Amino acid sequence: MAISRTISRQDLLEPVHRLPREQFAHLPTPLEEAPRLREALGPGAPRLLIKRDDQTGLAFGGNKVRHLEFRLADIRARGADTLTIKNAAVSNHARLHTALAARYGLRSVILKVPSAKDHPVNGNLLLGRLMGAEVIDASSDDPDVLDREYQEMLDRLEREGHSVYDTVNDPFSTIAGTCAYLIGAVELLEQLDTLGVKPDHIFLVSGASAAGLVLAGKLLGESWRVHAVNIGDQVDPVNLVLDFANRTAEHLGFDVQITTDDFDASTEYGQPGYALPSDATLEAIRLAAQTEALIFDPVYTGKSFSAVMGEMRKGNISRDDTVLFIHTGGTPNPFSYSDELLSAL
Repeated sequence: MAISRTISRQDLLEPVHRLPREQFAHLPTPLEEAPRLREALGPGAPRLLIKRDDQTGLAFGGNKVRHLEFRLADIRARGADTLTIKNAAVSNHARLHTALAARYGLRSVILKVPSAKDHPVNGNLLLGRLMGAEVIDASSDDPDVLDREYQEMLDRLEREGHSVYDTVNDPFSTIAGTCAYLIGAVELLEQLDTLGVKPDHIFLVSGASAAGLVLAGKLLGESWRVHAVNIGDQVDPVNLVLDFANRTAEHLGFDVQITTDDFDASTEYGQPGYALPSDATLEAIRLAAQTEALIFDPVYTGKSFSAVMGEMRKGNISRDDTVLFIHTGGTPNPFSYSDELLSAL
């Protein structure tokens, strides 16, 4: 059923605040203008605002720190002692879950998907090992093999007597980030109110965070258009946002249905594939660093900001628009891409 009326910010937050949550993120994160980056993009560039969710604290931060406040409360409620993760070496998800485990006395076990960034050990993978993750190398990146070896890992841990929190498949774990970004949306709106600004477009990586902003925007009647940018994995970004947003709405009791009319999602800026930066990605990283000292990465934020540039150059964004970019983190990843980044300079 489509929503028949908008609700207040208080009504949006009320069911979210009833969920268990352990507050440790550094919030609110700053909202900053980026005038020099705008100038570098040329006379047709829109006004640019950057929401600094790279500054949420906890091992270099990122958008997922907001997610983890809800996930930690769920972990504790279930009495779990071990977190299991399935990701590649460059994964922010793996780094931050390992950080959560280290800080709160849990065990983290990662099934590492093979990739070109496994050696030398650097960036997110180095930090994960430093913080004590048990890293198990999967034998293949074939999805069926990964699913089988991940299940074997779960079975082994349970045989050893561990109470496992499966971050990959747990129903609430997978929507915790969408719940978190309903709170993040209200935080953002309060900052925008202070500036007297209403954004026309919001760009960020596709996933649970984007779904939270889509859901909040529809419930609150905001005019912004969320652009959920695929970063080159095999998951359909449209169905990903729809799944997260609608499961969260149902979980919280909101009478709303998110459809494809409520947001944009694109796969073109994720090319040539996950963890493989395009020339446009490297250009976005260079411009942001040299104009605003913003550190984007080749896996996530560089690709999502390249979408801002691409849509501007297509004429889909004008100089009279206001674009809000959510900096979702990934700060350790440039250290794994020194060759690619230096060649782009």
